[in-house]
Amino acid sequence: MKRFALFPIALCFSPLLWANAFSETFQGATKVNLNLYLFAADVSGQIGQGNLQYDVDQPFKETLKNLDDSFMAHLDISKGQWGVYVDRQIVKTSQQQHVMQVPVALGTELNQSSYGVYYQAYRSPESTQKNRAKLVIEPTIGMHHTKADATLAVMQYQTDVSKSWDEFFWGSRFRYNFDSPWNLAGEFSVGTENTISAQGYVGYRIPVFKRDVNLRAGYRYFEQDYRSGNFHWDIKQHGPVIGINLPIF
Repeated sequence: MKRFALFPIALCFSPLLWANAFSETFQGATKVNLNLYLFAADVSGQIGQGNLQYDVDQPFKETLKNLDDSFMAHLDISKGQWGVYVDRQIVKTSQQQHVMQVPVALGTELNQSSYGVYYQAYRSPESTQKNRAKLVIEPTIGMHHTKADATLAVMQYQTDVSKSWDEFFWGSRFRYNFDSPWNLAGEFSVGTENTISAQGYVGYRIPVFKRDVNLRAGYRYFEQDYRSGNFHWDIKQHGPVIGINLPIF
């Protein structure tokens, strides 16, 4: 009888226990990190609307030559085992070529924003590098927002292609710290609109004004295959990445 009498009491206290356990996952100092990076991408795929189809095959050396404007940044805010981030990438390119001796001009603008939240699901024992865990695994979910614009001109004919869309994504991130300034980081995610993103980095921390600035180099693969009505955006980007992680506080 005592067991049955204690059961309602346990039910009353269990939400409180869950609330306390959840609040403990936010214990710790707030950390803010800003990542700035350059993506040396090879771009391939197809842009189309209606009967208009344009094949894109642009290696990195052509991307660099045709690059008009580029902005890439990643802001990360964490507290305890939780974190949120915003990733922003704007790339504008323009190129001119000849198809069957007919002059063709193409201008593209890709504006991508990712908003996500992650949870530190696993944290291994700490390394000797300033109390950092050796291995950290962080599942993540969020939303991609993509705005793609393209202008195609053939002789006196010009058409504008423009589309924006949102999609949910999920994946995981990891970090590994050696017993030295060297470290590894990676991320993989998939989106509901056939988006695949994968990236991996090797980093090296350098103390600057009592803060560790992390220099990074790695590789990134990004693929989108989006269709809506007569619009089709099928683009792949892959290539080396260099960047810097700046701890704000």
